[in-house]
Amino acid sequence: MSDTTQPAGIQQSAAPATSAGAPKIIGGARFVVTFFLANAGMYAIFQGMQQIVLPTQIAAIDPSGKVAAYGILASIGAAAAAIGNPVFGALSDRTRSRFGRRAPWLLISAIVALVLLAILGGMTSLFWLAAAYLLVMVTMSAFQAVITAVMPDRVPAQRRGFVSAIASFALAVGVIYGLNVAPVFIATPVLAYLLIGALLIVGTLLLVFLAPDPTAKLDAEQNVAERQSIRHFFTALRDHDFAWAFWSRATIMIGYWTVSTYQLYTLTDYIGAKNLPGGNAATAVALLGTINLAVSVVASLVSGPLSDRLGRRKVFVIVASFGIAAGALIPAIWPTWTGMLAYSVVVGLFFGVYMAVDQAIMTLVLPDPENTARDLGLLNVATTGPQIAGPFLAALVILLTGGYAPLFIFTAVAAALAAFFIAPIRKVR
Repeated sequence: MSDTTQPAGIQQSAAPATSAGAPKIIGGARFVVTFFLANAGMYAIFQGMQQIVLPTQIAAIDPSGKVAAYGILASIGAAAAAIGNPVFGALSDRTRSRFGRRAPWLLISAIVALVLLAILGGMTSLFWLAAAYLLVMVTMSAFQAVITAVMPDRVPAQRRGFVSAIASFALAVGVIYGLNVAPVFIATPVLAYLLIGALLIVGTLLLVFLAPDPTAKLDAEQNVAERQSIRHFFTALRDHDFAWAFWSRATIMIGYWTVSTYQLYTLTDYIGAKNLPGGNAATAVALLGTINLAVSVVASLVSGPLSDRLGRRKVFVIVASFGIAAGALIPAIWPTWTGMLAYSVVVGLFFGVYMAVDQAIMTLVLPDPENTARDLGLLNVATTGPQIAGPFLAALVILLTGGYAPLFIFTAVAAALAAFFIAPIRKVR
């Protein structure tokens, strides 16, 4: 399905309609499928690495200091990603090549990430483990910044709920893949990382070569944008709607990361390994993740297109935020394996709604169509930035209170605040 429409995130002209009157997605079905696979590969690495393989490596190196060590490493990696997202996004906005703005960055970052993952798997000291992990996170921040900008490049505003739901579905599939591959090969970290990273390579290659970057043609007709100062780099945060969207996502994500980064240790130290299926914490993490994301997939595939049809986005995010808050309280009140299963179902349901619609909102509050990837990179900081504070907060709470229940209470409060922060946005109904 070919299309000569200018990218929606680059020019604000309306996309041409099909015979049925629906606006076209540039690249059609091939883009949707390959975009899905590339996103799934990204999330497989983030979650398979951070929830299972990395904490297992740390625990093997420093069993007594694993909580503090993991908190420090996770925060270092998140800091690198928080800086890298807007920087690499801005660089891709200004890239000009025969392959377009995004394709070179996607391909190079995917290949480099796979090589670095193999190196990470072979590390046996905390220092070199941290160094390799830092490089992986920098590289993956480049991929994340660019893949996020692909949506507004190709998808008209009226279809972004649908494509946002596809991205949410990709998150679910990628996490399920990463969480289920990792435990099987946990004894050989190099192989585990390579198998997790393989999905990223396959998805990226298919996206780049089967659904060519439409900015290649656009860039052939335009001059390179002028360089901007650091002062202009953050101008999007002065925009009313952009700022509220940023803080809404940052709030809910900081709660999410305080719990998810310590899920393996939560199961072993809070629920108790003897209370888990088969007494295996890594397998239990995979099972919870699979249940959570299976529910999330159904919710996202319904809510994303429904938000397109209704022409409303904020109400979905507000309801989802309160739903996540309610679900997060379950393990605090009911600290059992059954309680964790209930938590996974409830939070998965509402997080699916949240992710399907929130990403569409993010693309609709962008103030500058010439700096799409840069500004989406800033919004991605609202996801990666909380990863910096989240592990520190989690470690601090665990060490000071001697328990894990306060982490779930913190998540509930943060999710509820996110609902209030999304309400003032004016551009989106």
